[in-house]
Amino acid sequence: MGKKLGIILGVVGVVLVVVAIVWWVVLAPSLTKLPNDIDVTMSFEGVLTQYVDSTTGQALPPGKEVAIPFTVLRTFASAADKYTSSTAVCTDTIAMTIAGQERPAQVSQYALDRKSRLCVPSNENWAYSPKIVLSDRPGHYGPLFPGGLAQGDTLSAFFNDVNKAFDVKAAEKIKDYNGLGITAMKIDATRPAAEYYAPIAQAVLGGQGLPMELTFAQLSAQLKAKGLDLGALMAALATVAKPEDLQALQAITQQPIKVIYKQESGDVIYIEEKTGATVGADFDRTTLMDLDTTNLLGALSIIGKYANDPTLGPSITAAMKAAGQLAQAGSTKVFNQSMSITAASEKTLAADAASKASQIDLVRVWVPLIIVIVGAIGLVLGGFLLFKKRKVVVPTA
Repeated sequence: MGKKLGIILGVVGVVLVVVAIVWWVVLAPSLTKLPNDIDVTMSFEGVLTQYVDSTTGQALPPGKEVAIPFTVLRTFASAADKYTSSTAVCTDTIAMTIAGQERPAQVSQYALDRKSRLCVPSNENWAYSPKIVLSDRPGHYGPLFPGGLAQGDTLSAFFNDVNKAFDVKAAEKIKDYNGLGITAMKIDATRPAAEYYAPIAQAVLGGQGLPMELTFAQLSAQLKAKGLDLGALMAALATVAKPEDLQALQAITQQPIKVIYKQESGDVIYIEEKTGATVGADFDRTTLMDLDTTNLLGALSIIGKYANDPTLGPSITAAMKAAGQLAQAGSTKVFNQSMSITAASEKTLAADAASKASQIDLVRVWVPLIIVIVGAIGLVLGGFLLFKKRKVVVPTA
């Protein structure tokens, strides 16, 4: 009986150890993959600062910027009917209320690997409209980061507005983040100015009333406000310029001037260290504007031919100098959006993240550890009983 029991305990012990290994390697990752019932809400408060007069398109004088408080309700949720065993599809909905008026919600969608959380190839990867598919997203992180990052780690994160990926850094590990009883990793997502993706600029900025192009007359008005009266100069030039030059200048003035928008960011995101769940965020994004100066430079090159004219020469020289100064002035700020997750929302997010972290510990550590311990006990007891049964007693003479 002892030998049989020892064999049984030994076999059970081996089986349990194998089960623990399989649990660690196979089951634990599958049990911690993105679920199909994600529904996370984040509340933000922030300020929109406008640097350009929305009526005239002219830059506002320093100190005359317009600051408007706003709130944002952001909801990140599963599109469960679009899930597969390996891919999660989630919607990211941003509803902004500014000056008491709710703007139309901005919706984006992500196709994510359920284990790694990296974006995967799919037509479900779109921003602001299903028609704006972002095929460059795959292989980069979207709004979800992985857990288990160490300080100094870098990740490639994709940003929709500029249709481009940038490296973000796990900059600091913060214990007891904001007194909420969790350990958070600070993600530095600062990035330099990059040009808006044209379809998104049209959909988002154009939808807000910002122009995608200017007429030459509008450009001349903006230049005049900055000290360069191009219209007067061209009118005076009509008395001395050659017909072919006047014809070329006339053709240039009929062409639109493209407006180029850029975005730069000083974003900081805080994630719970084990789950990667967002528990805090400070978003600071500035939209900048440049003009495609190809036509303007073409006009100035024609005007420059007459710099030696005794009457117009001084005006042309001054205009060329002013144009050079404007070119060196850099981009024009259009607006800045600065917002942070509210304290109440942080508390809710932290509690949810702490609960999920406990579940991860249970699945990844405690369950397989208990199985190993029980299996080890079975092996020890089985070995003891077998050893005891086989012990030979030598009779005395």
